Amino acid sequence: MTYFINPQPTHTTRVSRLEVENLRPMTPEWKVYQEQVAKLFADLGFTTTVDERLTGARGSHEIDVVARTTAAGIEQVWVIECKRWHRAIPKERVLTLQTIVADVGADRGLMFCEKGFQAGAIRAARNTNITLTSIEDFSRNNAEEMQLLQIRGLEERLELLAQKYTNLWDLKSSEQEMVFSRYAGPSDILGRNGPISLQARLSQMSEAMERARHNRWPAWYHPLDDDGTSVIRVLNRDALLMIVEPTVVTCERIYEQMTNTEIPMVDWRELQPPELIELLNAIRGTTKADSRKPASRS
Repeated sequence: MTYFINPQPTHTTRVSRLEVENLRPMTPEWKVYQEQVAKLFADLGFTTTVDERLTGARGSHEIDVVARTTAAGIEQVWVIECKRWHRAIPKERVLTLQTIVADVGADRGLMFCEKGFQAGAIRAARNTNITLTSIEDFSRNNAEEMQLLQIRGLEERLELLAQKYTNLWDLKSSEQEMVFSRYAGPSDILGRNGPISLQARLSQMSEAMERARHNRWPAWYHPLDDDGTSVIRVLNRDALLMIVEPTVVTCERIYEQMTNTEIPMVDWRELQPPELIELLNAIRGTTKADSRKPASRS
């Protein structure tokens, strides 16, 4: 089921052109463009910095946006130039970017421009690790790559979180008792209160993400309170990412609550992001109030 949020204005106010001009932010267009590109990559799970200075073998270079991610345990560094120009980018600018990418040892270079690139620039970037694009083109043409990056990012978070929960079993008995007493996550199918059920969900989500990475469908999503009868059949990457990411957030919050005594204790349902509650309610046909009722404990 799909929801569309389209709030309607409650009133209309007339303002003069001068008032509108005065209300416009003073941030230059090129700076806004940099931030837009940085956000595009941040939304994909990259760590991004704007106007970062990188030092290479031949000198230092100020980069519009540097995007970092980790794939298969290896850090990837992408150098991104943002050209908020009103004309096509010439070949010389692409050659300069190639030089910078090689000098700092970046894995990839990208140049964003909404007005396109001259023929010589396109030829210079062909068969290299330089990508010439715009925000719209990158979002459309790199959709699969972006999905795979999101999947890899979630897989890394799941692996790290699973290891953290496993490590709790190695604590000294007094520490373990204290930490486990703060577990407010879902019970297992026998009604027992402990993280074993949640660890199983982490493993099941990892299996689902692996299927998504290899494009094998369907994949199966087990809600945190699944009693064996509420497994959800998922048929594409977008749908799986939509439901797994906020579930991982919930599991991370449950762990933080267990291990940090300064965090107030609440039932795990209160730790779910609102979008996950809304999505599960739509799938299950339940009410929001029902979804927030604490699970019964034996």
